[in-house]
This record gives sequence, structure tokens and C-alpha cells, in this order.
Amino acid sequence: MAERIGSADDAGALRLFLPVMRMIEGVLGRLFLERTRGGEANSMDKKGQVEGDALRSSCIKFLEIVVLCFSKKELPFQQAASRMKKDNIANDFSLEDLPPGHPIITRESLEEIGDYAFSTLRGLVLLGGQAAIDPNLLLAAAASSSSGSNFMGGSNPFTPILDILKPAALAFLNFETDAEKAEASGGDKHSFTLDRANIELDFGLSQKSYSLSINAIQMLATKRPVYFKESSVCLARRAIDPPGASDNDGVLLSKAAITGIRTHLRSSCLTLLRHFLSVTSGSWEVLTDALKQAGMETQADRALKASKQQLNLMKGGRAARNRAAVFYEWDTSADDSRAAKRQRDTDDAQARVRAAKMARGLGSGIQLPTSMVDACELVLLNLDNLPPKRPPVASSKQRKQPIDLDFVVDAVLSNGASLTMEENHWYDRDGGDGWAIEEGEVGEDGRPVLTFKMNSSVLDAGMKITQGEKVKDTEKAFAEQLKLASSMAFSRVLMSSSTARSSAVADFGKQIAARLALTLEGVKAASEIERSHVMTVEAVESSIKKNAESEEELAGALEFALENPLVSSSLAYDLTPKDVSTEDIEVLNSAASTSALAMRILNEAYVCSFNEDKAKYEKCLDLFVSSVVNACDLSNQNPKDNERKRIANAAAASLPHQLGAAPFLTPSSLNLVSSLCDIDEVVKKFSTKTPSQTIAEAAAARTAKAAAEKRATAALLILRDVAFQRDALRGSAVDCAVAIASGRLPASAQIEDKALKLVMNVIFPKNTDCSDKVINSAAKELEFATRFAIENHEKIKKANETSARKKEKHGYNSKSALAPQSDEEKQALDRVRKPVVLVMALAVRRPEIIKAIMENGCRDGANVLAKAIKTNMPKLARAAATKHGAAKIAVQVADMASEKEAPLLICFLDNLVTAADKSLPSPELIDACQEIQKARLDADGNPDIRYIMPVVSGIKRVELLKELPDFVKGSDEILKTTLHRMSERLGRYSMIFRDEPDPSENTLRGMSSCEQMVYLHQLDFHAIGIPQKRYLDVIRVCLEDDEVFNDRVVQAALDYISGKFLEGESLPLAYMRTIILTCSKHESLHSWICHVLLPRLVEGQVYSDKRQWEGWMRCAKMLENTGDHGISSLEAIDKLPEEQKKMYRAKYPKK
Repeated sequence: MAERIGSADDAGALRLFLPVMRMIEGVLGRLFLERTRGGEANSMDKKGQVEGDALRSSCIKFLEIVVLCFSKKELPFQQAASRMKKDNIANDFSLEDLPPGHPIITRESLEEIGDYAFSTLRGLVLLGGQAAIDPNLLLAAAASSSSGSNFMGGSNPFTPILDILKPAALAFLNFETDAEKAEASGGDKHSFTLDRANIELDFGLSQKSYSLSINAIQMLATKRPVYFKESSVCLARRAIDPPGASDNDGVLLSKAAITGIRTHLRSSCLTLLRHFLSVTSGSWEVLTDALKQAGMETQADRALKASKQQLNLMKGGRAARNRAAVFYEWDTSADDSRAAKRQRDTDDAQARVRAAKMARGLGSGIQLPTSMVDACELVLLNLDNLPPKRPPVASSKQRKQPIDLDFVVDAVLSNGASLTMEENHWYDRDGGDGWAIEEGEVGEDGRPVLTFKMNSSVLDAGMKITQGEKVKDTEKAFAEQLKLASSMAFSRVLMSSSTARSSAVADFGKQIAARLALTLEGVKAASEIERSHVMTVEAVESSIKKNAESEEELAGALEFALENPLVSSSLAYDLTPKDVSTEDIEVLNSAASTSALAMRILNEAYVCSFNEDKAKYEKCLDLFVSSVVNACDLSNQNPKDNERKRIANAAAASLPHQLGAAPFLTPSSLNLVSSLCDIDEVVKKFSTKTPSQTIAEAAAARTAKAAAEKRATAALLILRDVAFQRDALRGSAVDCAVAIASGRLPASAQIEDKALKLVMNVIFPKNTDCSDKVINSAAKELEFATRFAIENHEKIKKANETSARKKEKHGYNSKSALAPQSDEEKQALDRVRKPVVLVMALAVRRPEIIKAIMENGCRDGANVLAKAIKTNMPKLARAAATKHGAAKIAVQVADMASEKEAPLLICFLDNLVTAADKSLPSPELIDACQEIQKARLDADGNPDIRYIMPVVSGIKRVELLKELPDFVKGSDEILKTTLHRMSERLGRYSMIFRDEPDPSENTLRGMSSCEQMVYLHQLDFHAIGIPQKRYLDVIRVCLEDDEVFNDRVVQAALDYISGKFLEGESLPLAYMRTIILTCSKHESLHSWICHVLLPRLVEGQVYSDKRQWEGWMRCAKMLENTGDHGISSLEAIDKLPEEQKKMYRAKYPKK
């Protein structure tokens, strides 16, 4: 909420803030106003109080949160130090986090609420309940809360909350002030006593709510130093005068509950006394006095001593902390009894806890201070803690070694490991015996020349092992010891280089480790670094599942990792969490930034690939990138693990620089980099907030989501750099970026959008080669989408048929032809839509790509792809028309499209003229469509009318009359579409037959619905060469489309034709048939037909035409007895001449 308020204006911030205030007012009202509202028993009986305790406990917990959020986190002298602890800020909201500058939402107003809430909490603890409040004040607050006054419409949103809290706090403060005055007059500063007999309570606390109140006071004391002294005094006073001490106190509590609360109060006082703030605030006196009166004087003295020692350590320098009485002891007991073993385990656990809290670091042994004086002092201090006898070793035969200074320093540096050497490891005992040193003559510098020679037996055994000759059992043991010694030596080199404070030493150690890792093939990783090897293997196995395209290359990398454990351990060593202290982490960070071990391995492998295995470098590169991706995935899975998050962020941040400095990259490594964008599940998981989620958990989720998106963005930047800087891999990098943008490679929606912008706005405009690569990659993605559509065609078809039967059963029909008919089709449309949109975006810049879109969309079985293309065709048509001109792009696309692609070509032309565009099609576009129509003939060799359908709304009406017979000859679907396009911009004229403003000039364009009905009736079907049945069917099809040709349109058309009939024109052949069909379909026109149309036809002597007269009589008979009051054709029948009337009655006698 604070972040949103900070980014909003004053009015918007207030709108966001008001619901929070309403929530606080509601909860506090349930705590303090229930009695006034009648929601709780008005007496202090046990039954009424216990029933409301569950609600009261939740409200007290909420009151604690209000105090926590509406108070300052630190004292003024602590502000500088608190800036160094940024990790805790995100999980602990306080007034310092509220953005300043708002005229109403100020820190001072919120702090006032926090102070009153804290006073109320103190009152609950000291009094054991809420002191009685003036009923008039409660009624005023309840009325204000119920009516919502002074809140949403008022100027101050804090007034209702203060109206509740202030009376509750003041009711307690009155009693506290009286007791303090009595304490001051008595002379004893710790004789605070409340007259509980005269204290009336609105409600009392049970054991649960009382414990929550005590916990709240204790937590606020440690979290908010400004409240430490008041909290300490409150708990100490209540511990001195605990519940049950007087008859009126704790009436709602059982004896067991009173005992539990008394114990709780004493433990809280002891906890606060151990805190160093008890010394700085001066509250140690009252806490000590309270504990002494409870018989805990010894515990109080120890707690006070610990708090003073803690304060001294905080104020002291580094040397003072080094001189602290911190000793490191190793187990010296050789007793194997169960009791002794249990005691040793307990002592060891205590030592580990003590070392973790107070030592400078025990990650891989004690780190001696850089100062020789301090180092010697620390060693001498620990001399007294040497065991009286040696600890037991694995072998019963112990080595004899004098205890000298070297022995002690080794023990301290190795954290005791040197005291328990493995007797079976001969290289630990006398590994140097394989070499002999001979002194030669003295040189000019006065020093003898030293010569190193290897023992001949050792050399012979090593040669046999290397050459694969048959060896003896002793030589086999030597070979095993040799590999074990190599593994442990490599581990020591690697760990020493990683924790070295000197950058030069770290760099040199990593050079040695890289050379050894690639040399010692088949040597297993030592236990200290085996975790890194396992992580690498798991990373590659996970990458094989995600990247099916690079499965062969990754399988080779996995085999290489299993054959070279030291290489895989080195590549993932910096990515594996270490059990080290904070200072060691800083050393690791500095060492890693100076010279990354993984880059040393890659460079060494690249050099080795010239003479040995050419693919060694590529396998190492795949292992390294897989480890980075796996580290990021592990961080996404567990966002609370700060160490994994640190490693993932550092690895992803340095990956662009490391890959940029790599000798060369491979397509498989780029595919692995692209998998960093697979964060869709992570984003969905962390974007969904659950009701039980706390503020800290929500903040951690937001941080994890932002970190994952940042790492995915880094992957896109790597692809960009490769596309720009490495010509050989430009195609592969572009392929990955386009695959992410098109949705084939998994990614979140935000990353897909970034990838699309990267492809379209960054890579494509760079140069011609980049643009060609982007187009080729987009064509590949379109081909993938086409294959997907074809492979799933039958599945989607069956699903659509099943869905259609269900919809038909329930009477539901989809009006949109492009809407998905089933869930399977919807999923397939989502899959193919993204590559279609990408290719269409490129087609705007390269129109020749439209040919590929149409070809793939018209392939057999690619119905889903065609539907996706048609759905997104409006975007392509509008953008292409804006950039190239509608007429020009229409002709260009028509020249590219074959006859098989005609449906998509017509769809493209149709979307060049949209219904949303109020202007008529331009003359150029009309000419272009007519030119296309002439060039593309139908099966009979005539111009295909479909190509002018999109522009008929802009063609003159007189020309449309000439084309109308061709439209009638087409299918019903073509006819309906054409008629709709003719009238789409004439909605206001749908019921009007327009006359030319100037009869000498034909200027009217399009054809309204009324005009269409009239002209269809007036068609001379004999002259245009169509059967009479088709002529009648066309009118029937129009009447069935009652959304376009509704009753008013039909009425207008019939009225116009009847008017022309009175002027002397003959009635069309289908006229009376249309009236009869109208009577059956539109009951609303019965009255008009009976009273207006039929008499008008009698007036025009309709009986003179035998065919029309027959239709008139049938229509009159249909309406003669309709059953509706006032609607009958008798009036029209009576207007007939006598002869015709007799003819009518002869055929239809009156009943």
C-alpha cells in the first residue's frame, strides 16, 4: 500500500488509503464497541466473556500489528547503523517506509494512532482487561462508525479510529496517573499499586487473550526501541502485582491460568532484561526488582551481566571482540558408553551454537587475524584448552608427534581436523617420502643447488598404471591411494583459492585448479566438493528434459561430467551454497569477481581442444550454462533461501560478461540460456496472493518474481549480444529470441513481450543480415505452428464435433465463425497465435512474407492456423495499408496469392476496408479490387465477384445494379455477405429508398437494406439467365435474415413497391409471395397489411393480374380471422368490386 501511495497523486493515494482505515476502524470497533452495539453480554459474567474471547484474541493480535506499523523502528542514534541492515527492512514495515509529502496521510497522524493503541495494550496487561469507558463516548464512537461519517466524505480519515482508541487509552491512563502519584508521594519508586477494588472493567481477558497481550508488549519492546522502557515498566509492574493477588483481579481465570500467566510475565521480564536496551534505557532496575520479588535473583543477575557484556561487545572494536573469552574445545573423551556419548553430543552442539554466534568464522577453520600480535594472542589463549591426552584415531596404533607450536596452529586452522588424521591415508602421514632432495655444489649466490628426485619404485608403479600394464596388488592399492590423494589435494587447492583474501593468490589457485581438473580424468570429487558435482549432473539431466532439440549434445555433456567429476565440480563450485560465515561470503564474492573459476576451466578446455578432444570445450560450456540455469531454477523454487537467491542473482548478472569473454559459443549453449526465460509458473505462483499470506511473505514473493524476471531479461541481453557480435552464431541467437517471442520456448507473458520488442525493434533494424535472419527464423516458427496444427487436426475436429452436439442439445449456437468451438481448439489457437502475430508484424516491413502466411494457412489440415490468421488479419491489413497504401498492397498481395490461397486473400482485402472506418473505400482501392477481379476468373471463365465484395460499400449504386445479377448467381453465403457490405455504412438509411439528388448524375454509393429488397424483387430473372426458383429463393434467404431485414425494412420495401404500383408500374412477380411470407414471419405487420397495404393494392386494381390476384386472395384469407382484436382483412375485402368480391367468397366462403 505504501508503494502504491508513493506512486499515486494525492486524491488517488487517499482513495487507496481509505479502505485500510475502514478496516482498522471495523476491527477496533469489534473490540471496544461490541457492548454498546449489543453484540456481547452487558455483564462481566464468565459465560458472556468466554464466548467473545475468540474474537477478542484476534482483535488484540490486530491491535499489535497496528502499533507495529504505526510506530518508528529506531531511535535517532540508531539510524546510521540501521542503514546497514537492509534485509530486515522489507519484512518489517514502519513509519519510516511511508512516503512523505501527502497533505492528509502523514506520519504524525499515524504515530498518534500508534501511541494510543500502545497505551491501550498496556492497559490490557496491567488491568487484566479494558477499563470501563464513559458510555456516552462509546455511543458517539459507535454512531460515527455505523454511519460512516467523517470518513469517506470527511476531511480527516483518522477521526473515527481516534474516537475509538482515545477513550479506551484515557480510561486506563487515569488509573495509571493516580497510581504514579501515590507512588511518588510514598517515596518508594517501585511501589506502584492499583486500587483494583474501585476499577470497573468493560471486559476481562482470558488466558489466551492475556498471553497474546503480554507477547505483544514483549515483541514491541524488542522491535520498537521507542517503546522498550514503557514495555519493561508495564511487564515489571504486572509481575510485581500479578493476577490473583487481589479478590477483584483475574476473576475470569482459573488457578492454572493464573499460574501460567504469572510464569509468562516473569519469563518476559527476564527476556527484556537480557536485552542490551535494558541497560541503555535504564529499565534494568525495575525489571531486576520484579524478578527479585519473584525469587529469581540469581537469574536476574545473570541476565543483567549478559546484557552488559553484549553492550560492551557492540561498543568495542575488533580487537576487543578478538580478546573476548571465546574458546574452542575438541572432544577428548575416549569413553564409548552411551551416557558419555550423549553428553559429548550435547557439549558439541553447545559449542557449535556458541561458535556460530560469537566466533569470527568457523566455515573451514578459524581464520587468524591479519595482525600477527592478535593471531599469537588468540593461539596462546587456546593453549590452555588443549586436551590432556590425544583424541582416539581410527587405528589402534597412534603416531608419535611432539606437541609444538606448529601442532597447535594446525589444529586451530583446521578446526581440529589435524588431530584425527586417517591412518590408512599414507599420503597424509608420509606422502613426501616419494621424493628425495639432494644438495649439490654451492653456487655463486652462496646457496647449494637442490635436486629433487622421485623414488624409483614409486615412479615404476606410476608408469605401469599410466601405460595400462598389469600391476600387483600393492601397486593397485597405490593407484587407489594416488587418486584419493589427488582428489583431496585438488579439493584443498580449490577451497583455498576460493577463500583467499589476496586476489593474486586466488587467481593463481584457480589457474592450478583448472589445469588439474582437466588433467586428473576419472578422479572422484572429494566429499567437500562432491555436492557441486551432483548439482552439475542434476542440472544437465534437467536441461535434457527441457531442451529436446539439444538432447544429443547434452547427453554427451552428461557423459563427460560423469567421467570428469573434478571438472563438473569446478564449474559449479561457485554456484553451490557454502556453509560459511558472513565474512567468508564477502571473501568468496571478492574472489569470484576477481577471476571466475568456471572461466578458467573453459579457457583451459579450449586450449586442450586443439590437440585432444575437439568437443571438450563445448561439453564444458554446456555443463557451465546448465549449472547456472539450474541455480536460477532452484532459487525460483525456494525464494526464502537467501543464499541460493544470492548465488542465482550473481550468476545471472555475470553470465553475459562470461559468455561474452568465452572463445566461442554453441547453439546448444544458447538454447540453455533461453531456458532462463522459463519463469511462467514462477510468475503465476508469486502473483497469486493467498488470504493467509503475511506482509513479509508477499514482499518475498514480489522480490522473487522481480529477480526471476531480471534473470530472464539478462538471458535476452545475451542473445542480443551474440546476434550483434558473433556472426557465426547470429542465426542461432535469433532463432532462440524468435522462439521465445513466438511462444515455442516457454516464457512468461512479460518476457515474451520483451523478446518480441527485442526482435522487432532492436535486432531487425540493425542491418540487412540481421533482418534476413529474423525473417528466416520467423518462417521456421510459422512452419512449426503449421505442423502443430496439422498434427492436431483430427483431435480438434473430434473435440469440435463433440462440443457442437452439446451446444445443439442446450440450444446454444456461436455467432462468431472465428471463435474456438472447444477447449482443445482454444489451446491450439493460443499456441499458433503468437508465431502468426510475429510473422504478420514482420510482413508489414517485408510484404513478401504475406505469401508464406497464406501458403501455410491454406495447407490441408491447418484449419486452426487459418482461423488464427483470419482472427489477426485486421491488424496486418490496417498496418500494411498505413505503411504501403491500401491499393498498392492489395494488388501486391493478389499477385503473390495462388488460387488455393484465395480465401485468405479475400479475407485480407475484406479487412483493408473495416466497418470501424467511417469513410468509404478510396477510389484507388475500388479500382484495385476491380482490377484483381478481372485478373482472377472463376471456374466458368467469368470475373470472380468475391474480389469486389470488400469495396461494394464505396461503389455507386447504379454500378451495383449491374453487378447484382452476378451476386445472385453466387452462393447464399456470398450473397448475404455482399448485401451486408453494401449497407454497412448506410445504417441510418436502412428503411429508406434513397432518390438521386440530381437525376442527371448518379452519386449515391452503396445500397441500403430497403433498396436491396426492392431491387431483388425487380430483377428480371429471365433476362439475366437464372431460374425462377433461384429468384424466389434469394428473397426467401433475405427474409430469413431478420437481423438485417427486420420487419421495418420489409415494411419499407413493400410500401415503396406498392407506391410505385399506384403510379402505374407493375408488381414484381414475387411481391405477393413476399407479403404472404411476411404475414407468417412478422406478426407485428398484420395491422399495417390489413388496413394499409391490401386496400392500397385493391385501389391499384391488383385483381387485373391473375397471378397477383391469387396471391392477394390468399393473403386476405390468412388475415381475415386472425383472432386479434381490430386486426382483420375484412375492411380490404369490403373494398373489392362486387364481382371480385363474389370471386373471393366463392373461393373462400365466409364462416
